[in-house]
Amino acid sequence: MRTTTRAALACLAAVGTLTAVPGAAQAAPSGEDGSKPTRTVEKGYAVNCSGSSGDVFVAVDLYQNSAYGTHTGVVVETPDGEFGGGYGPEDTQLFSDGAVTAEIPVRKLDETGDPAGSAVVTGTYTAAGEPTRVHEVVEDPPGHYVITRGTNTPLDASATVEVLGREVPLSCSTAFAFDLTVVRVATGRG
Repeated sequence: MRTTTRAALACLAAVGTLTAVPGAAQAAPSGEDGSKPTRTVEKGYAVNCSGSSGDVFVAVDLYQNSAYGTHTGVVVETPDGEFGGGYGPEDTQLFSDGAVTAEIPVRKLDETGDPAGSAVVTGTYTAAGEPTRVHEVVEDPPGHYVITRGTNTPLDASATVEVLGREVPLSCSTAFAFDLTVVRVATGRG
Protein backbone atom coordinates (compact mmCIF):
# COMPACT_ATOMS: atom_id res chain seq x y z
CA MET A 1 0.00 0.00 0.00
CA ARG A 2 2.89 2.33 0.60
CA THR A 3 3.22 2.39 -3.22
CA THR A 4 -0.15 4.17 -3.54
CA THR A 5 0.87 6.56 -0.80
CA ARG A 6 4.21 7.22 -2.48
CA ALA A 7 2.45 7.88 -5.80
CA ALA A 8 0.12 10.43 -4.16
CA LEU A 9 3.05 12.10 -2.42
CA ALA A 10 5.10 12.15 -5.64
CA CYS A 11 2.27 13.92 -7.46
CA LEU A 12 2.11 16.69 -4.87
CA ALA A 13 5.91 16.92 -4.68
CA ALA A 14 6.01 17.40 -8.45
CA VAL A 15 3.60 20.34 -8.13
CA GLY A 16 5.86 21.81 -5.45
CA THR A 17 8.97 21.34 -7.58
CA LEU A 18 7.39 23.02 -10.58
CA THR A 19 6.45 26.04 -8.49
CA ALA A 20 9.64 26.36 -6.45
CA VAL A 21 12.36 27.08 -9.02
CA PRO A 22 13.60 30.68 -8.76
CA GLY A 23 14.72 32.69 -11.78
CA ALA A 24 14.18 35.79 -13.84
CA ALA A 25 10.89 36.35 -15.68
CA GLN A 26 10.85 36.22 -19.47
CA ALA A 27 8.25 37.22 -22.05
CA ALA A 28 6.34 34.38 -23.71
CA PRO A 29 7.02 34.09 -27.44
CA SER A 30 4.40 33.27 -30.06
CA GLY A 31 4.14 29.61 -30.94
CA GLU A 32 6.37 28.26 -33.72
CA ASP A 33 3.20 27.38 -35.60
CA GLY A 34 2.01 31.02 -35.35
CA SER A 35 -0.57 30.32 -32.64
CA LYS A 36 -1.07 32.71 -29.76
CA PRO A 37 0.07 31.60 -26.32
CA THR A 38 -2.61 30.71 -23.78
CA ARG A 39 -2.27 32.32 -20.38
CA THR A 40 -3.85 31.33 -17.06
CA VAL A 41 -3.54 32.90 -13.65
CA GLU A 42 -3.39 30.21 -10.98
CA LYS A 43 -3.75 31.04 -7.29
CA GLY A 44 -4.18 28.49 -4.56
CA TYR A 45 -2.76 26.09 -2.03
CA ALA A 46 -1.15 22.65 -1.89
CA VAL A 47 -0.80 20.63 1.32
CA ASN A 48 0.39 17.07 1.92
CA CYS A 49 -0.03 15.59 5.40
CA SER A 50 0.32 12.19 7.00
CA GLY A 51 0.11 10.60 10.41
CA SER A 52 -0.56 7.51 12.49
CA SER A 53 -2.74 6.58 15.41
CA GLY A 54 -2.01 3.13 16.76
CA ASP A 55 -2.08 0.75 13.80
CA VAL A 56 -3.78 3.20 11.41
CA PHE A 57 -1.74 5.26 8.91
CA VAL A 58 -3.32 8.12 6.90
CA ALA A 59 -1.95 10.32 4.08
CA VAL A 60 -3.95 13.30 2.78
CA ASP A 61 -3.35 15.53 -0.27
CA LEU A 62 -5.30 18.78 -0.62
CA TYR A 63 -4.95 21.06 -3.66
CA GLN A 64 -6.95 24.17 -4.52
CA ASN A 65 -6.31 26.02 -7.79
CA SER A 66 -8.32 29.04 -8.97
CA ALA A 67 -8.04 27.89 -12.61
CA TYR A 68 -8.43 24.13 -12.24
CA GLY A 69 -10.56 23.57 -9.14
CA THR A 70 -10.08 21.53 -6.03
CA HIS A 71 -8.52 18.07 -5.87
CA THR A 72 -8.26 15.81 -2.81
CA GLY A 73 -6.87 12.40 -2.03
CA VAL A 74 -6.72 10.20 1.06
CA VAL A 75 -5.08 6.83 1.68
CA VAL A 76 -5.76 4.86 4.88
CA GLU A 77 -3.88 1.70 5.90
CA THR A 78 -5.36 -0.46 8.68
CA PRO A 79 -5.01 -4.07 9.83
CA ASP A 80 -8.42 -4.62 8.18
CA GLY A 81 -7.19 -3.46 4.77
CA GLU A 82 -6.55 -0.40 2.69
CA PHE A 83 -9.01 2.40 2.06
CA GLY A 84 -8.86 5.51 -0.07
CA GLY A 85 -10.69 8.13 -2.00
CA GLY A 86 -10.66 11.57 -3.45
CA TYR A 87 -12.33 13.95 -5.79
CA GLY A 88 -11.54 16.61 -8.32
CA PRO A 89 -11.84 18.84 -9.98
CA GLU A 90 -14.59 20.47 -7.97
CA ASP A 91 -15.53 24.05 -7.27
CA THR A 92 -15.20 23.92 -3.48
CA GLN A 93 -13.05 25.80 -0.98
CA LEU A 94 -10.62 23.73 1.08
CA PHE A 95 -8.63 26.72 2.34
CA SER A 96 -10.27 29.88 3.70
CA ASP A 97 -9.02 32.54 6.13
CA GLY A 98 -6.49 30.24 7.82
CA ALA A 99 -8.81 27.23 8.10
CA VAL A 100 -8.57 23.92 6.23
CA THR A 101 -11.71 21.78 5.80
CA ALA A 102 -12.45 18.82 3.54
CA GLU A 103 -14.80 15.85 3.51
CA ILE A 104 -13.51 13.08 1.27
CA PRO A 105 -15.55 9.95 0.44
CA VAL A 106 -13.66 6.74 1.31
CA ARG A 107 -13.94 3.24 -0.19
CA LYS A 108 -12.31 -0.09 0.53
CA LEU A 109 -9.40 -0.52 -1.89
CA ASP A 110 -10.18 -4.06 -2.98
CA GLU A 111 -12.28 -5.76 -5.62
CA THR A 112 -15.51 -4.76 -3.80
CA GLY A 113 -14.82 -1.01 -3.59
CA ASP A 114 -17.36 -0.87 -0.77
CA PRO A 115 -18.09 2.63 0.61
CA ALA A 116 -16.52 3.17 4.04
CA GLY A 117 -17.79 6.60 5.04
CA SER A 118 -15.79 9.81 4.79
CA ALA A 119 -12.49 11.24 5.87
CA VAL A 120 -13.15 14.62 7.52
CA VAL A 121 -10.05 16.83 7.52
CA THR A 122 -9.85 19.97 9.66
CA GLY A 123 -6.88 22.17 10.38
CA THR A 124 -5.18 25.53 10.12
CA TYR A 125 -2.51 27.25 8.02
CA THR A 126 -0.46 30.45 8.20
CA ALA A 127 2.29 31.95 6.07
CA ALA A 128 5.66 30.64 7.28
CA GLY A 129 8.08 32.78 5.31
CA GLU A 130 8.53 35.22 2.49
CA PRO A 131 7.29 34.46 -1.02
CA THR A 132 9.88 32.84 -3.29
CA ARG A 133 10.06 33.91 -6.93
CA VAL A 134 9.19 31.13 -9.36
CA HIS A 135 10.30 30.72 -12.98
CA GLU A 136 10.13 27.42 -14.82
CA VAL A 137 10.21 26.58 -18.52
CA VAL A 138 9.43 22.98 -19.49
CA GLU A 139 8.54 21.20 -22.70
CA ASP A 140 5.16 19.54 -22.19
CA PRO A 141 4.46 16.95 -24.86
CA PRO A 142 2.78 16.94 -27.18
CA GLY A 143 4.16 20.10 -28.69
CA HIS A 144 4.01 22.81 -26.01
CA TYR A 145 6.32 24.84 -23.84
CA VAL A 146 4.94 25.72 -20.43
CA ILE A 147 6.32 28.88 -18.83
CA THR A 148 5.47 29.39 -15.17
CA ARG A 149 6.15 32.66 -13.30
CA GLY A 150 5.02 34.04 -9.98
CA THR A 151 5.50 33.30 -6.29
CA ASN A 152 5.36 30.38 -3.92
CA THR A 153 4.85 31.07 -0.18
CA PRO A 154 5.64 28.38 2.41
CA LEU A 155 2.89 27.60 4.91
CA ASP A 156 2.87 26.24 8.42
CA ALA A 157 -0.07 23.81 8.34
CA SER A 158 -1.48 21.32 10.82
CA ALA A 159 -4.49 19.07 10.50
CA THR A 160 -6.46 16.20 11.97
CA VAL A 161 -8.51 13.62 10.10
CA GLU A 162 -11.48 11.62 11.39
CA VAL A 163 -11.77 8.42 9.38
CA LEU A 164 -13.10 4.89 10.03
CA GLY A 165 -13.98 5.85 13.60
CA ARG A 166 -10.48 7.09 14.39
CA GLU A 167 -9.09 10.59 14.92
CA VAL A 168 -5.57 10.83 13.50
CA PRO A 169 -3.30 13.86 14.01
CA LEU A 170 -1.46 14.80 10.82
CA SER A 171 1.94 16.37 10.21
CA CYS A 172 2.13 18.43 7.00
CA SER A 173 5.50 17.98 5.27
CA THR A 174 4.58 19.97 2.16
CA ALA A 175 2.50 23.12 2.45
CA PHE A 176 2.57 26.22 0.26
CA ALA A 177 0.43 28.91 -1.35
CA PHE A 178 1.03 29.86 -4.96
CA ASP A 179 0.28 32.85 -7.19
CA LEU A 180 1.37 32.01 -10.74
CA THR A 181 0.94 33.02 -14.34
CA VAL A 182 1.24 30.00 -16.63
CA VAL A 183 1.74 30.43 -20.37
CA ARG A 184 1.47 27.53 -22.87
CA VAL A 185 3.10 28.05 -26.25
CA ALA A 186 2.81 25.61 -29.16
CA THR A 187 6.17 24.40 -30.50
CA GLY A 188 4.80 23.23 -33.83
CA ARG A 189 5.93 19.70 -32.98
CA GLY A 190 3.44 17.09 -31.82
